[in-house]
Amino acid sequence: MQMLTSLLLKLGLFTLISSVAAWGQNAAKLRTRDVTRLSQIEIADYLKRSDVIFVPVGAIEAQGVLPSDREYVAPLGMAMQMAQQADAVYLPFLAYFFPGSTVTSAATVYMSLSEGEAYLKILAKSLLRQGYRRQIWVTMGHGPSSLTIGTMVRAFFEETHVPILNIEMSTIVRNMKGDHSKLMYGEYAMLGRLDDIPLASNVPKVERRQEGAAADDPGLATLTKMGLAGSLSLGYWWSDPEGHGAGIGGALPATVEERAQWGKLGEAQIAAVVQSLDLTTVLEALRGHDRFTQEVIVPKFKSMLPSDESSEH
Repeated sequence: MQMLTSLLLKLGLFTLISSVAAWGQNAAKLRTRDVTRLSQIEIADYLKRSDVIFVPVGAIEAQGVLPSDREYVAPLGMAMQMAQQADAVYLPFLAYFFPGSTVTSAATVYMSLSEGEAYLKILAKSLLRQGYRRQIWVTMGHGPSSLTIGTMVRAFFEETHVPILNIEMSTIVRNMKGDHSKLMYGEYAMLGRLDDIPLASNVPKVERRQEGAAADDPGLATLTKMGLAGSLSLGYWWSDPEGHGAGIGGALPATVEERAQWGKLGEAQIAAVVQSLDLTTVLEALRGHDRFTQEVIVPKFKSMLPSDESSEH
């Protein structure tokens, strides 16, 4: 009888341990990486094991025959893949930020630099208080993004003393070898929105004016040729609202089948781009930099450092 009791206790203990282990595995497996679709319970459980969140930011503006959210979908697709690669989450819906020179277009939604920077910094501080200490803000392809995001990332650090990171994915792509021409198709495919990209037969072919925004502006044309123009250097607007993104018609897929194929190719290209980032090293390095800042820099130079007394971190 004693042996039977001992055996039952051992079996019961084994079952309990197995159940806890299985629960832990299930708890670690997120049903979605979109943080807005997770419940309070799921988010709290995630934050017990990780403090990483990817935050894609873009703009809504004229893109020729393509969807006006093209430069938001680009960083969104990358952030989705980055979250998958890093076993993390991402925060969507930050699409309406400084568009730059296309404000003359009816398709462009305007948000000023100062308003956008202030709004995003409020969100960054909220995320920090929630437990997301390692924040990766993702941009891609939209030139003026650095004016908003770069300023916010630096201002956030000055006020909280917590380093967060902005990654401009276009820079990563440019530094890679190989074909990356189908990234856009992969990004829309990931969202189930490939149909938003028209076929070549659906749109007239428009020849893009090589001068771009400077086509009708001799002064801007001169400064551009001298290498003195650009989102970080000079203010300007497009005089032809349809010029930005025009000329894409010839590169569009001919058939629905070809578009679907390009979507699959694009998804594979996105995975390769993110793989090249070595996110494990990036995230560990960000943690190390944060630790050094808190343990060495802040105590040593506390009286000299700027701060926001209202920030909680």
